[in-house]
Amino acid sequence: MSRFALLVAFVLPFVLPSLHGQEPGKPLLAWVLQDYIEAAKRNSPLLSDYHNQEEIEQAELQRLKAFYQRSRLEVTGEYLFVPVVTRDGGRTSFAWNAQDATDYYGYDLGESSGHLHAGLTWRQPLLGFSSYKVAREQSAVGMEGLRNRIHLEERYLERAVTEQYLLCLLDLTRMAFTDSVGLLLERQSELLHLLVGNGLMKQSDLRLLSVEQEANREQRLAFLQSYHSHLTDLNLLCGIRDTLDVELAPVRLELRMAEKGMASLFMEKYRLDSLNEELALRSFNLQYKPRLDLFVDGGLRTGGFESWYRHFGWSAGLSFSWTVFDGRQKRWKERQAGLRQESIRAYPEENAVGAMFV
Repeated sequence: MSRFALLVAFVLPFVLPSLHGQEPGKPLLAWVLQDYIEAAKRNSPLLSDYHNQEEIEQAELQRLKAFYQRSRLEVTGEYLFVPVVTRDGGRTSFAWNAQDATDYYGYDLGESSGHLHAGLTWRQPLLGFSSYKVAREQSAVGMEGLRNRIHLEERYLERAVTEQYLLCLLDLTRMAFTDSVGLLLERQSELLHLLVGNGLMKQSDLRLLSVEQEANREQRLAFLQSYHSHLTDLNLLCGIRDTLDVELAPVRLELRMAEKGMASLFMEKYRLDSLNEELALRSFNLQYKPRLDLFVDGGLRTGGFESWYRHFGWSAGLSFSWTVFDGRQKRWKERQAGLRQESIRAYPEENAVGAMFV
């Protein structure tokens, strides 16, 4: 074995310059890390849901603007008949819509009598600006929270895709190493065959080298299987259906620290949650403010159907409402909001380490 070691030491300087990792097959496509990250963002159902929620939030803001500030026109109608059994005049008869009777069985006609109402009602809120202002601020905070969640999810995807990409590169590096070792062992095998043929080396040395070559091939096969598994997981993570082998370009990663004075995306979530809780309480308290509406209605109102065409008209007025007492619901709502604020403030203190990175 000492002669074998001397032979390896002699041949190694001439073999090393030609060592390189063999490609696992000519790739059909060449992908870089950014390609996978962009595919993951494009195919992420969660990011798609967040973007849809942005559109939903904008549509909800427009709905609230119409609810608090725009007028409302309604078509109304009501047809009521009150049947009774009357004994007026000494005769018992059924009146399907009696307007008056003396001796009868049925609803008290003084309390409920038949009528026909049909018309239009126009209503305009007069004190809805403050309510819409709070709703607009709450919507703005909600939109900012959605954008923050989008940025966080994009960072999470970048990290997950990068980790999986590095696992694939590690498998490729291991395969390249086994290819280099296999090339070296092949060169050694050729030399050993010549030396064994000339009686300078033992046949057992050649068999040991064959065993080493077989072990190296099995190790390469294991790395290849690991590469296919990690590449499949990477494609699933990025929403890529293609199962072909691709060439993965090497990557250089740099750790980005949060700049001084720059808010962390992680910590920004808690600030927005606290602000949203405050605005939710303000929105709840709006129901305790006075409400004043202007209304105008017009149409048909009559209790006698035989001359209904003579009873068209209109009316206008103001409706006012103001909640004075609600069983202390407001007090308990404020208590709930205070407890939620305490919980929100506690989370950043426990997870302050996460704020070191953007």
